[in-house]
Amino acid sequence: MAFKAYKYTFKLHISHSIAAASDEQQAHNHTIKIVLYIQNREQSVFSSYDVIEKAVEDFLKEYEGKYINNTTLFQNSIPTIENIGMRFYTALKEIVLAQNFDLLKLEISETPTRIFSISEKLFVT
Repeated sequence: MAFKAYKYTFKLHISHSIAAASDEQQAHNHTIKIVLYIQNREQSVFSSYDVIEKAVEDFLKEYEGKYINNTTLFQNSIPTIENIGMRFYTALKEIVLAQNFDLLKLEISETPTRIFSISEKLFVT
């Protein structure tokens, strides 16, 4: 079966620190790139894809320009790119599902050369 999905790309400006004490003085900035691969659960039904885009943007807006160590989502977790990806994946999966879509894959990166990918639907062998 062929892979068919819509690809959405978002950018998010954050600061974080990965020190165990989450010291804001050690914070540094990133422009994080987030790529979502989304599939309509009902292939035969037309969907307004801008609804998904708006829902994701509304979620990400909470983190825009923030020191994310101090946000609720990362109170008990050091916000490495992997942890940010995992927590965003879990939250965005529910947001997308509420619109009758599946989140097939999330890619998140701090740099163009290092990308962390998460998927429960796709398996690489």
